[in-house]
Amino acid sequence: MVRLLERLQTLEFDTRTRVLLTIFLLVSALIFTSLGVMLFRADVSEAQEQREKIFQDFERANDPRFIFGNNLLLTLVMFVPIIGPIWGLLILFNTGSVIALISIAEGFPPILTFSLLFFTPIFWLELGVYSIAMTQSIILFLRVLQKQGKKESVRMCIMITACTLLLMLAAIIEWLMINLSSNL
Repeated sequence: MVRLLERLQTLEFDTRTRVLLTIFLLVSALIFTSLGVMLFRADVSEAQEQREKIFQDFERANDPRFIFGNNLLLTLVMFVPIIGPIWGLLILFNTGSVIALISIAEGFPPILTFSLLFFTPIFWLELGVYSIAMTQSIILFLRVLQKQGKKESVRMCIMITACTLLLMLAAIIEWLMINLSSNL
């Protein structure tokens, strides 16, 4: 344990390290979401019943302010040291389960629906933001151990601002895509 703490004291967090950690967490996010998709089990009638419960609040959810607020709240928790990455990966697993539930209810293979999401900008914007938040959470924790938490908190504020703007863009795109597809 002492050796681990000593090694953590000497870690440098240059841009390359931050990008690599973000990519690692992006891959982890993809894995956890796909696990949620693949491990969810329900028959069609059960999935349709659950989908109805989810869609009862659709009118409220079909508002860019709601979409933005919901995603921002989830993201802000992901910035919290130690808790953030755990929370984020659990949320992504749950998201995969919801994707599977809706797919089963609509009669589509869940993995196909998940794969189609790869072609949407929302998918990559939100996963990118979540990965950035979890990265910053880990780095802030390690910087606090190195007694450089104040310096890192400035970066944290910048990352929160950048993530907020990206989530705002994602919410607008998601709202437009929902409304354009419902008019087809």
